[in-house]
Amino acid sequence: MKKFSHLEKEQNVVSVRKKRRKIALAISIILALPLLATAFMFAGYALWARGQHVDPALLPTSSALPIFYDGSGEEIALKTDGYVRAGEASEYLKHAFIAVEDKRFYKHKGYDPVRIGGAIVKNLKAGEVKEGASTITQQLVKNTHLSGERSIERKLKEIALARDLERKYSKDEIMDMYLSVIYFGSGAYGVKSAASKFFGADICELTLAQCATLAGIVKNPAGYSPTKHAAECKKRRDLVLSLMREQGYISEEEYSQALATPLETCREIASDSTDCELYISLAKRQAADMLDMSMAELDASGAKIYTNLDMRVQQTLEKERKNEANFESGDIMNAAAVIDNARSAVLGLSSSLPYLICRQTGSVLKPLAVYAPALDMRAVSLATPIVDEKVTYGDFSPRNFADKYYGETTVEDAVKKSMNSVSVKLLDYIGIENSVKYLGRLGMNIAPENKNYALALGALSASELEIADAYGAIARGGVYEKSDFVRYVVLNGKKITPKKSGMRAFSQSTASLMTSALVQTAKDGTAITLSSLPFEVAAKTGTAERADGKNSDAWIASYNDDVTVAVWHGSDSGMSERGGGLAAQHAKAIWKGLESIVRLSDELTLRGNIAKLDVDEYSSKKLKKVILATRNTPLDYRKSYYFDVEYMPDPCAGLFDAVPPCRFDVRALEGHVELSFDTLEIYCYALYRTDIFGKALIFSGVGTGEPCIVRDVPIGFGKNVKYELAYCVKGKEEICASDFKTVFFEPGFTLTAAA
Repeated sequence: MKKFSHLEKEQNVVSVRKKRRKIALAISIILALPLLATAFMFAGYALWARGQHVDPALLPTSSALPIFYDGSGEEIALKTDGYVRAGEASEYLKHAFIAVEDKRFYKHKGYDPVRIGGAIVKNLKAGEVKEGASTITQQLVKNTHLSGERSIERKLKEIALARDLERKYSKDEIMDMYLSVIYFGSGAYGVKSAASKFFGADICELTLAQCATLAGIVKNPAGYSPTKHAAECKKRRDLVLSLMREQGYISEEEYSQALATPLETCREIASDSTDCELYISLAKRQAADMLDMSMAELDASGAKIYTNLDMRVQQTLEKERKNEANFESGDIMNAAAVIDNARSAVLGLSSSLPYLICRQTGSVLKPLAVYAPALDMRAVSLATPIVDEKVTYGDFSPRNFADKYYGETTVEDAVKKSMNSVSVKLLDYIGIENSVKYLGRLGMNIAPENKNYALALGALSASELEIADAYGAIARGGVYEKSDFVRYVVLNGKKITPKKSGMRAFSQSTASLMTSALVQTAKDGTAITLSSLPFEVAAKTGTAERADGKNSDAWIASYNDDVTVAVWHGSDSGMSERGGGLAAQHAKAIWKGLESIVRLSDELTLRGNIAKLDVDEYSSKKLKKVILATRNTPLDYRKSYYFDVEYMPDPCAGLFDAVPPCRFDVRALEGHVELSFDTLEIYCYALYRTDIFGKALIFSGVGTGEPCIVRDVPIGFGKNVKYELAYCVKGKEEICASDFKTVFFEPGFTLTAAA
């Protein structure tokens, strides 16, 4: 029995040992699998990475730059390219970027494992991606070879290409290429462009402080813009200087001197030349899109880019941009665009800023956001009567300029005089979503926070080209088409033209109705400055006001059959200028310059199924609906309007054709009888009394538009007294009516009848 027990114990021990070995083996396998997988993964990545190579043609070292031609086929003489050549970048400039962007630049081989590890730790602690780990080499690869997509696959390819780049090029060559393509905001690609835009200097002239400023911008070009966020820019510059000192690139003395340099030397320089730099920059971007190329690829393509640029138009725009008579002070910025309506082509673009603006539109948006949509939806006609008065929608209470309200008016007059309350009333009537839908058809995407009543007053930012294109859509009969800088591109013997994709924003009839109202606006409305031009234009002005009462933006958009001209003036420090003032003078000068350059039609063509009819304005306003004039309507009360023939006023008698019932009340009071009745200015009134002495006239006169009260003391001697109110249209006694009232009155004392 004991022997059996001992054997059993030995068997148990063996069993336990086997189980432990199995568990140990299982644990080893489990632990080894990730290691093996990782090893295979790295081996696979290494094998894949060897097949990834940078394309020299995409790097900014090529001399095969595209050639640009103007609209007449002449080559456009441009400034030298923006590539940084060997020896052009100073040590200050290179070290500033290395200090803030990639302090181990001279040590790593394209990517930095130390920095990657540190970034992972910091991001894990923060619970979000707060810090990247891209080296300067990786940034160059990303800007020249890859899209902006965020994915693990793209990042791995970036690292592989960065390693290949480091094997083929020296550190100095990589730095020069990086400085050639990095984006600094304000339309500046490359350090040469940025140095010119912000300092008016060549890169060889940059000071230490300026080099640090440029290096600080690239992390967030919008947030660290020296012209828009000076305080943040200076803090960032000072950080770069501090890092340069810590890393031994500058001495304590150099650091102190640079730190004391004010940032105010940093400003955007408005070009005094007519080299069309902004136009060419935008044409280049469009050509790259047409060819499905990156900017770097286009720079290496040798493409021939034929633009729509008319040098005569461009020179006119540049001349008027610099004309001091167009501005109230030196800090007013401005921009102007001219587009060919038939071809949807940008003929010229001039700006004191090196990029397309994005500014509050003010009332120049009203025809686009409110009036054209309301006409297109047949919610109103131009002759529709409406009251201009103070209105409130929740906490939104717009006011007219100078708090002036016009009372009874029409939609056309509201456009001419830019009445804010009427615009908001119509937006409320057609619905904000419908307004947004129409603006979308005009190429304007509205953010959710802008979908409110303020849209009726132009609380939306747009560029000079967006406004020109939107008004160009009205000019060409309601079809929107984004205008092109490029006519066509020739690449490898093949001609590529832009794809045209017109969208109908409004009907032809709506476009013509809107044009007729805007023609009146230019004749005697807010754009009256253009009325002296020897040809017809349609126009609308706009002004954006700041919280302090000063204006920040002034606009005028104008067009005829041939071209559209959009002009913007603005100031970040505030100004008193309005769209109908100096901005309109600026536009007028441009139109005068265009007169000898571009064929301009004398009158605007109105398309669609429309008809011009006379409206009885008096009857329309009093009856609160559109009443067409008849032969009885006096000339003083007639006005012509265009109508969509599919939305004509219903036939209805006006106040000159049939006399409507009139309120007529009679009351017997102590000692007298009081008679009251409503009056209209176009009628004559006579009041008769019949008592025991017979019929007598007790009052006569012309209406004032206000109620009339007459007091009388009749003699009835116990019988009812009869009163008759007779009224007729002035000068047309045959159009008349009368009303009768009786009253019982006991005579007391006499009062004189009075109006």
